Amino acid sequence: MLYLNPDKLKTLLGRSLNYQGLSCRVIEILIEEEPPALVLRACDNSKVIQPNQYGDAVGWAPQTFTVAVLDVRRDRFNPDLPELAGFDLLA
Repeated sequence: MLYLNPDKLKTLLGRSLNYQGLSCRVIEILIEEEPPALVLRACDNSKVIQPNQYGDAVGWAPQTFTVAVLDVRRDRFNPDLPELAGFDLLA
């Protein structure tokens, strides 16, 4: 199991990463999640329909993704975010 350093994770805030072929920016870090996760916003100006709590469309918003930093077994970085291996994030 990999142990992440929360302070080092914070250095990702505002950085650009590729996720599923999209250029994205890290807009939030969910350190309290297990495993920790990144909230990414697509950098292209595409918009998606944003639903309210009842599932009704309420407007257009930038596309965002919440992605775990580690893989399911928690022994490697998430393969959907290959650039994470280039950062010093371990405790």
